[in-house]
Amino acid sequence: MTAHARPLRTLGLLFFCLASGVALPAYAQDTGAENIAAARSLGIQGVQLAEAGKCNEAIEKLQRAEALYHAPTILGRLGECQVNVGQIVLGTENLNKVVREQLAPNAPNAFRDAQARAKKALDAALPRIAHLTVEIEPTDVDATVTVGGATVPKALIGAERPTDPGSHEVVASAPGYLPAKTQVSLSEGSRHSIKLKLEPDPNAVAATPEPPAPVTPPPQPIPGTPPPAARQKDNTLAYVLLGVGGAGIVVGGITGMMAIQKKGDLDCPDNECRGTDADKLGSAWTMATISTIGFGVGLVSAGVGTVLLFTGKSDEGAPSAKSQPSFEARGYVGIGTVGVTGKF
Repeated sequence: MTAHARPLRTLGLLFFCLASGVALPAYAQDTGAENIAAARSLGIQGVQLAEAGKCNEAIEKLQRAEALYHAPTILGRLGECQVNVGQIVLGTENLNKVVREQLAPNAPNAFRDAQARAKKALDAALPRIAHLTVEIEPTDVDATVTVGGATVPKALIGAERPTDPGSHEVVASAPGYLPAKTQVSLSEGSRHSIKLKLEPDPNAVAATPEPPAPVTPPPQPIPGTPPPAARQKDNTLAYVLLGVGGAGIVVGGITGMMAIQKKGDLDCPDNECRGTDADKLGSAWTMATISTIGFGVGLVSAGVGTVLLFTGKSDEGAPSAKSQPSFEARGYVGIGTVGVTGKF
């Protein structure tokens, strides 16, 4: 095959792969017709530039085509061009993606040829990667390191970092320290280690702790003045509720006993009582209802009164004992009724 025929064959394979719309499972493809057509055009332009040895111009076209529609034929050529212009780390990563990609069983032969080509280019490029180790002193500072303007992850400070061959400026900085920088030149496949020492910044302003808030002393009594008498807690409401609760319980107990006695005097089932027995049965049910109400009111009132008695706060603003109101509670039981009365 002639040198002129080889680029034409490559372009033909690229055109076929994009025109067929073959999607790969490992990538989320947008198969819109406009995107595929644009990717085809950009890919052909990129491959033409790469074949002409103009990788610097080809990279931009191939990156756009790959962003629109993924194909190993495009990504592999992109990786090759990146390696050719000195972006060896980035280029080998793209070549490695092509090599490790799982192709569909019905993938065209052009995709498999692209994988084989990428494997060959990757094997040739990997030994060219340089490795740089940057160490910082003091080791306990929270330093930021850049190599050639790219930030080095903190996990790689003090560890080997794959780096493109060439000249790079290494800069380290940290709060409270003067920046430290140096220039390093890496040859292909070399391993280099540098150490940057951070010097304290004499102009750095030390953090000054905030003064404690002034403590206001408690007011002191005027000499010769007796201290104010402590206010007594007002338990009037608690006692009222306890009284109501006790009356309710007493009423509930009495009416309950009366209901039981009346029910026990009957000689007929509830649904068969007639005449006098029916009147007794109705009276027994009335007493039972009164008993239930009395116990309910009594227990609730007694419970609330007990809580108030033991947890109530002192009444700082309460009126004097002479002006305190008095309350008298009294329970009562009537025919079919039960309740509590009281007066101030």
